[in-house]
Amino acid sequence: MPFSRTFTFGGIAVLLTGTAALAQEACSTYTVQAGDNLRYIARAAYGDADMYRVIYDANVAEIGEKADLIEIGTKLTIPCDPNATTTEVATATPAEAPEPTTATPVAAASETAAVEPAAPAVKPISFVTGNGYAPFADETLPGGGMMTQLVEMAVFRADPGIAYNLTFINDWEAHIDALLPSGAYDLSFPWIRPNCEAPETLSPGDQTRCNEFVFSGPFYEIVDGFFAMRDSGLGSVTKYADFEGKRICRPEGYTTGVLDAAGLTAATITLTRPTDAIDCFRALSAGEVDLVSIDAEVGDSALAKLGLTARVEQNPHLMTLLSLHVIAHKSNQRAVDMIGQLDSGLIEMYESGEWYEIVSSALAQNSQKQ
Repeated sequence: MPFSRTFTFGGIAVLLTGTAALAQEACSTYTVQAGDNLRYIARAAYGDADMYRVIYDANVAEIGEKADLIEIGTKLTIPCDPNATTTEVATATPAEAPEPTTATPVAAASETAAVEPAAPAVKPISFVTGNGYAPFADETLPGGGMMTQLVEMAVFRADPGIAYNLTFINDWEAHIDALLPSGAYDLSFPWIRPNCEAPETLSPGDQTRCNEFVFSGPFYEIVDGFFAMRDSGLGSVTKYADFEGKRICRPEGYTTGVLDAAGLTAATITLTRPTDAIDCFRALSAGEVDLVSIDAEVGDSALAKLGLTARVEQNPHLMTLLSLHVIAHKSNQRAVDMIGQLDSGLIEMYESGEWYEIVSSALAQNSQKQ
């Protein structure tokens, strides 16, 4: 069953210059210091940076709807942890006896008074991603993965009032074959952008991506390469021609453009396309394929999960630099417009330092698992 969650806003404050946030506690106030942003403060207060929304919501009047008024010296209210038990909250903030109050009668509204019609509800922007793509996207990862956190932050930076939902659906090919073209979802991530400026070099699938989809700016750059068993000798070759005749595994959803550009086409290799990286490395370990073509961080995560790090190596000579994006189908104008807003939010994240904070935290967490 797909996982779904809905937010009426994201929430990150501007990163200030200097050092990181000092320790603070929930159920208290905190004075902003050099280097703070809402994620740092939330991590110190609640042990979870993704709870920045709690602090944002309690301090909109002080920091502005886009959290762009936060300055050194600003006093923030740090609410009690909404996930804490009643006993924990009571310990942190002893309850005071409420003062007696007297009910004030309210005049009945005139039966003939005109009733203002309710404004039509705005349909939330719908994002779809999938599992099995650590450290970038997986609902078991903190914040749903690095790319999920980056996208949610870009939404906030674009406009905190944007309502959106996020769903994990593991059939990656369905995202581009059906879910986005049909309008069932507006945007999907993360996707590698083919070299659309050189259509003559693209496979039919990549040509379709370039012709039918709009890509956001790059959220993250990856190193795409080849993994082989250490005793195969393929980890040390220096020419793509040495891969000809080999069985190569590259998961569904990944562009084959890197293979095509290297001359590794259906005429020269046998290509296997399972649903995720884990299946590729299982096939490699079982001798069913000779190489796995995948980006380095996803490959390292999969190897660590399978306990194959000591037996498999990445070829250090044959690699390609690619980038990850959010995509929208060109027939969905609302989604296309949202791509522009995400790009604006992404620029603000680069300038504020929030992009670096999320990426460095996600990579550190991923390395601890390996």
